[in-house]
Amino acid sequence: MDRQRLLSGVAARLRELGIPAGFGLLVPYQDFYGSSPDGLTGLVVHQPDGPGRMQVTVVAARRTVPPGEGGLSADGRVWVRDVDLDYELAGDELAFEFTTLDEAGAGPVWTPRQLARDEEAVVDAIRLWHGFRDTLRSTPPAAAPARRRAGFVKQVAARRAAADAARVRLDAQIDPGPDPGLDLDLDLDKARLCYHFPRDRHGRYVRNAVVALHDVEGGPLSKRGPWVAARADGDELVVAVEGLIGANQDHRWDRLPWLWRGLDATAAERWQVADAADARPVVELLERHELAEALTLCGVDVDGDLAALLDGHPIDYRHARHTDTWVRTLYEQLRDCAPWRLATAWRVAAAGKPIPLFGLKGMNHQVKPMVAVDAPGGVCRLTMHWTGSNARLTRALWEVPADLRAALL
Repeated sequence: MDRQRLLSGVAARLRELGIPAGFGLLVPYQDFYGSSPDGLTGLVVHQPDGPGRMQVTVVAARRTVPPGEGGLSADGRVWVRDVDLDYELAGDELAFEFTTLDEAGAGPVWTPRQLARDEEAVVDAIRLWHGFRDTLRSTPPAAAPARRRAGFVKQVAARRAAADAARVRLDAQIDPGPDPGLDLDLDLDKARLCYHFPRDRHGRYVRNAVVALHDVEGGPLSKRGPWVAARADGDELVVAVEGLIGANQDHRWDRLPWLWRGLDATAAERWQVADAADARPVVELLERHELAEALTLCGVDVDGDLAALLDGHPIDYRHARHTDTWVRTLYEQLRDCAPWRLATAWRVAAAGKPIPLFGLKGMNHQVKPMVAVDAPGGVCRLTMHWTGSNARLTRALWEVPADLRAALL
């Protein structure tokens, strides 16, 4: 059969909608059903403002199991084919097969193929895909600088009150009594610990926060080991030894001893600026949700995916349903960022590769998207990094420090 003739109705409908489609060779693709054959032809529709494309061809489809069966087995290890596909069109059960390629590379691309029995279903799918960047665009959250400032005023007042009447309870293992369990000379400054401990927008200690202070054995950060850590118990902090994986902690202060020990540091060491006034222009941009401008001012680049999200656009069609969550999370997290500190934070971590800062949420998969900092060629850059690891850069290295926030108020 003539595949171009079978697709002529779809092409005509697309022309009526102003969507150009050309007939020719398709980019090879593969999924659970295997790979498409060499030399396969069909209709190609290009994304208006990106590298993506949608491909439509005709196949002969024959169901091999009853309706509702097939797919992944109960243990998730075996794919049970529910249809057999014949690209030679040998059979009467013809169907349209369409695939969405986010990037048309040179080799076979992984892309789930979909089947439809009628032209209208194919055209509807192409119409939705063709304009998805605008129709599925998310509106970035509105800035509320006055409300944020009021929250910071509460936090600063709470921090100062807690530092003036520091309530810290030491676990028996590290309490320097007559018979201590561990020989640890922590030089703990309870006032500083209470001042800098993470707080919510109401000024209270963050209930579930864990602050890893000191690695007892000095082992690899990626391995679980004993750490001196602080947790909140109401309006009191409890310092104890517990098993933690250092690399996975949002709050790890072993490289910032001035936050919790009796050690002094200059403003440049604590904040990476000589004076609070130097940080004010950037912080004010962040408070107004002008994130791209703040990053540019600090010489921080962003990759294409994060640039799209900052503008509210989906990164691609396959992940478009996550756009609202990712855009909201990106703005919520980066407004507390101190972008001028990112380059120093990356050097301190000494990983030599992208280091995740926070997750974008919304996906229940082992490999999840995170925002990471990298410095290829010496240029600091934020990237969208897909990883199954929980390792991240401690927030104390890349967020606006509490004492700097107080100085700005």
